Amino acid sequence: MDNRTFAGLLAATPSAALSIIELTAELTRPDGSFDLDAAAARQKDVEMACAQAQDYASATGRLLEAMRCKLLRRR
Repeated sequence: MDNRTFAGLLAATPSAALSIIELTAELTRPDGSFDLDAAAARQKDVEMACAQAQDYASATGRLLEAMRCKLLRRR
């Protein structure tokens, strides 16, 4: 694996500005519980935020595995 591969992995990693964080804050009641009714009313937003978070997790996972692989070869 060369640096161009790492550059490609980095370029494929989405922004860390995940909407699930803001959305979860909006759907959390003052007592700290999650407002399921409000979440259900915003089902499309919830699904999109979850998909975005999953994409981010997958992309960062690929980057992590590439780094581990590279480091293990150095040993």
